[in-house]
Amino acid sequence: MKPNNRFIFGILSIVLAAAIAFVALPTISKQTNGKTEIVRVVQPVLKGAVITDKDIQTVEVGGYNLPQNIARNPEDVVGKYATADLMTGDYVLSTKISMTPISSDIALNSIPSGKVAISLTVKTLASGLSDKLQPGDIIRIYHFMDEAKDIPELQFVKVLSVTDSKGINVDNGKELTADEEKQQSATITVLASPEQARLITGLENDGMAHVALISRGHENLANELLEAQDTVLTEIYHPELLESEDEPSADDTMPDATSEHDAETTSDEGAEN
Repeated sequence: MKPNNRFIFGILSIVLAAAIAFVALPTISKQTNGKTEIVRVVQPVLKGAVITDKDIQTVEVGGYNLPQNIARNPEDVVGKYATADLMTGDYVLSTKISMTPISSDIALNSIPSGKVAISLTVKTLASGLSDKLQPGDIIRIYHFMDEAKDIPELQFVKVLSVTDSKGINVDNGKELTADEEKQQSATITVLASPEQARLITGLENDGMAHVALISRGHENLANELLEAQDTVLTEIYHPELLESEDEPSADDTMPDATSEHDAETTSDEGAEN
């Protein structure tokens, strides 16, 4: 290497070292050692619970590499609802809190107009399909008192959820680990019309209801079955709606002027002949 090149290389090395020492290192140190206040959980808060000032505290931590959506003021958290279980020591993120109450059962947040959600008790293991029902299943509900009875209004009913005796949702489709105990189904919540709901209420107090699985995992078939059930309900409780649909419209009942004219012309021609 020539002397001039060595000199230039040496100067560049000194400048680079100075830039690292006086610019880069202080910037990194400032980011690493800089302090900021955040909100932290001091006791467990379960999903759906309202967060109170006793559940959180404000602490000072290093500001380096913190999430952008971390809560920094208690006012941003207190009075809101936890959308996930928060454990002691957790930082509160905006994605884990909500201004509005949430339901642990999402299906109950979107019940169609004219329908209701209603539960029926699983009185025996067999009557509840041996703890094998899952949300979205289409079932048929039978009534047994003195003898088994098929109920036209309850031929095709959609399951919204299955719960245990504590009201906790049961996931019958989940594979259990060695240390997990299977939950026992206690109730089945279904989507029903008001007429179906009245029948189900009667079944709760008169005899025993049994359910049979009709369809699972076939969305198109499920929709067809539910539409067929709605038709049966209309035929039983609101036949006038079907009659009004079958009545001919005004256009159908009005005589066709052109046809009448053609008929008269044909009649006149026949008379002349």
